[in-house]
Amino acid sequence: MPPIGRRSVLQSAARCTAISITNYFDEVVDQLGRAGISVDSVAIDLSPAEPMRGQLTTGLGPVLRWREDLGWTSGARSAGPAAHPGEVARLLA
Repeated sequence: MPPIGRRSVLQSAARCTAISITNYFDEVVDQLGRAGISVDSVAIDLSPAEPMRGQLTTGLGPVLRWREDLGWTSGARSAGPAAHPGEVARLLA
């Protein structure tokens, strides 16, 4: 568990690597778990020709989508591409 106040692994969308994105998604899944939200599936597309993207499906059905260039969305709410995992978890609150 990262210390409170620590910046997320993904500092800037301009410097994304497959490893940093995977670590960032791990942080987001951990944060969702601490918030009592179970994650049923994680899908990450790391194709170099397009903006990298990912999707988290929760146990209750809501989906969080992420794009390297646009950030996170839950449908009605959004956050930046390098948003802190706590901010991402609040998209489902």
